[in-house]
Amino acid sequence: MRKNILITGLPRSGKSTLLNRIIAEQKNKTGFVTNEIRELGERIGFEVKTSNGKEAVIAKTDFDTRYKISRYYVEPKNLDVLIPEVAQFPQDNLLYLDEIGEMQLLSQEFRKLCLSYLDSKNTVIATISQVYENDFTKKIKERKDVMIIQLHDYSRERNEIFIPEFLKKIEKAKRYSSELERFSQEGKDIFLKSEHGTRRIKDERGKLICNCHFFGENSICSHVLATEEYLRISSE
Repeated sequence: MRKNILITGLPRSGKSTLLNRIIAEQKNKTGFVTNEIRELGERIGFEVKTSNGKEAVIAKTDFDTRYKISRYYVEPKNLDVLIPEVAQFPQDNLLYLDEIGEMQLLSQEFRKLCLSYLDSKNTVIATISQVYENDFTKKIKERKDVMIIQLHDYSRERNEIFIPEFLKKIEKAKRYSSELERFSQEGKDIFLKSEHGTRRIKDERGKLICNCHFFGENSICSHVLATEEYLRISSE
C-alpha cells in the first residue's frame, strides 16, 4: 500500500516547516527532525531532535571531522547515538524523518532506520532531498509503497491541508483492505463498501478511478489505496 509519503522540493522550499506543522498535530509519533543552529543570525550547523526530546549536533562549520558537505563538517557518529531512541515504535505510531539527505545518509545506522520505517506497517512521512541523489535515495523514490509530494511555493498551503487529510485516508484504507468482505467485483469494476456507502472503482487504462469527492479533487483516495492492496492480495 502507498502508505509512505515523501515530501521533496528545492532547498528552502519549506519541506521541514511543513513536516513540523503536520507532526505537531499528531499525538502518537516516532522520529526526528533536523534543525538549523544559528549564531548572530548566521547558520553554523545542524542538530537532530527526536520525538522523545533527545538532541545531538550532527554538523557544524568548526567540527573536526573528515566529512565535509558544503561548508559544514559532519559527524555521523552523533546521529548514530540517537538512532536507538527512535528505532522501536508502536504499530499505530506515525513515523517521521527530516530529512533523508546527504548529511544524514553518511550514517549507515540512519540508512537502516529509513528502511525499517518504510518496510514497517506504520504510516511514514519524511522529507527527502531533491538536489542530492544516490542509489539509496533513488531506490526509495522508486518503491511502489511510496507517494512523492513535490513542494512549490504555490502548493505549500494546499499541501498543509491535503497531507493531514491524506494521512487519515491511509489509515482508513488499511482498515478497508484488512476486511476483504467489503470488496466485490463485476468485470473490471470493483465495488467497495465504505463508511459512506458503496464506492465504484473503475480501471481505466491501468489506472484506478474512484467516484468519490476526495478522488475528484486529489486523484487519490482511501478507496483507491484499499483497492490497490486488495488487488495485490488477490493476485498472491
